[in-house]
Amino acid sequence: MRQLQVAVLGGVTLLALLGLGGLAALVAFFQQGADPASIFRGHQLLLPAAEQARWVGVQNTGRQPDPVEQEEILSAYWLAWQAFDRALQTGNAEDLPTYWTGSALEQVRAAVEAGPRLEQQHSGHQLRVRFFSQDGRVMALEDQGFVLRQTLDGQVVELRAAATVVFTQDNGFWRVRLLSLRYE
Repeated sequence: MRQLQVAVLGGVTLLALLGLGGLAALVAFFQQGADPASIFRGHQLLLPAAEQARWVGVQNTGRQPDPVEQEEILSAYWLAWQAFDRALQTGNAEDLPTYWTGSALEQVRAAVEAGPRLEQQHSGHQLRVRFFSQDGRVMALEDQGFVLRQTLDGQVVELRAAATVVFTQDNGFWRVRLLSLRYE
C-alpha cells in the first residue's frame, strides 16, 4: 500500500512539473512579441538587371536617399510593373494593391478592367530622383525612355514612354501613388 501511495504521489508530482514546464513555455512564447521581419508579409527585394531598370541620377530637392532606400524603391517599382503586367494578362487585379495605391491604383485597375487580355513586358527604365522627403516616406522620380512591349493576338507593338512617379511608404511598403505616363 505504501508503494502505491509513493507511486501515485510521484506520478502527480511529475504531472505537476510537466504542467508547470508547459505553462512556462507558453508564457515565454507569448512574451517574445512579434518577429520584426513579419511586418513585411513576404514582400521581397527583387532587383532587376541594369538593362531592365537602373538609377541614372539624383537631382533632388529633398534629402539624398541612401543606397538601401534606392534598392527598396527600385525593387518596389519593378514589382509594381510586374504585377500590372500579370493583371493585364490574366484579368486578375487582386495583387495590384500590394504595389499600387491612390490614383495610380485606380488607373491600373481601370486599364485591366477595360482592356483586352494582352501580354506586356517592360524594360529600359532609367530612374532619376526628383524629390525625397526628409522623413524618407515620399519620393518623386522620373522614369525616362522605357519600352512597353505589348502582344495581342500575335501582333506586337512597342511603345516608348516616360513617366513621373510618386511613391509613398504605406505600412512598411513602398507603393506607387501617382503615375503620369507620356508616350514618345
